[in-house]
Amino acid sequence: MLYFDNASTTKISDAALTTLINASEQYYNPSALYSPSVDVKRAIEDARAFFLSKFKGKPGSTFIFTGSATESNNSVLFSHINRKDKKYLFSAGEHSSIYESAKHYQNEGYNIKFIPLNKNGGIDVDALMKELDERVALVSVIHVSNETGAINDIKTITNRIKTFNKNIIVHSDGVQAVGKLDISLKDLGVDYYTISAHKIHGPKGIGALYIANPNKFKPMILGGGQEMGLRSGTENVPQILAFKTALNGIKINDYSKHKTAILDNIKTEHLLVSDTDCIDNIISICFKGVRGETIEHILEEQGFLIGTGSACNSKAGYNRVLENIVPRDYLSGAVRISFGADVTIEDCADLGRALTAAVKNYREKISR
Repeated sequence: MLYFDNASTTKISDAALTTLINASEQYYNPSALYSPSVDVKRAIEDARAFFLSKFKGKPGSTFIFTGSATESNNSVLFSHINRKDKKYLFSAGEHSSIYESAKHYQNEGYNIKFIPLNKNGGIDVDALMKELDERVALVSVIHVSNETGAINDIKTITNRIKTFNKNIIVHSDGVQAVGKLDISLKDLGVDYYTISAHKIHGPKGIGALYIANPNKFKPMILGGGQEMGLRSGTENVPQILAFKTALNGIKINDYSKHKTAILDNIKTEHLLVSDTDCIDNIISICFKGVRGETIEHILEEQGFLIGTGSACNSKAGYNRVLENIVPRDYLSGAVRISFGADVTIEDCADLGRALTAAVKNYREKISR
């Protein structure tokens, strides 16, 4: 079975799994004062220092370890959406952990604005800039779209926002960017940045949040004061250390030939969403007159696992992000292909041919 749904999750690496198992033997509570616990606490702090070095955090910044990227994203909104006379801006292409949280605050009477997308699924930067005024307190823009692979120029966006008002908080969900782009958080200039382990061959159930200025962050989870008082709860040491191992093992690969091999072998009418300004290993493509779920199941029978994108909440049953940018008669035939180093260029060519055959056969069947 060839796996082409890495935007959903990735297989844990052998090295990360070994770390996870071995670290589970070090069961001591990091908050205790005896020497084995002190050693465990030191391992956590070494991991935190590694993350800050890897992503080039600015002086005085930190990472906190969370239970997921969803928690990281939610905690930023919890920390900073607190005044109904302020305005909070989000791209319409945010992951559901941001989008649904923002909708919750909107329903509670907060001034929430969703900024439209361009044809690839990135944010319309001009529309974002037009919304900036003295009321804006928070802006959140995903770095790489989990649906289309569109890359948002976070450095330029942040610089323009901070030039307008340096006190506006800027957050970016970087879950799909890690391992695909070279990331310097100091260079991006963001106040918060979210990452996740299971998208880079680490374990599920562990995320992290970069915090540029810990003094501005209001904790969402209170209790024993772990993680410098920014996220209480006994630290999940095995997963933190496995996350570090996974991060240490990632490489930024060139997948342009893989993407070309897939697209060159799709010989049937389609709409490519992941066109320009996108990472190469996420492909969003739509076929008129078919159902993406059906194509997904046909390909599974042939040994290919692809996705149809993230779950959506549209009443019409369509993908929320694509609904903003794709003609309605293409929406039901959307599929998402996402791959990593475990597939070859020939595997990608085979998928392209199999996808072509599946779509053609489906269309012929329903036209009878």
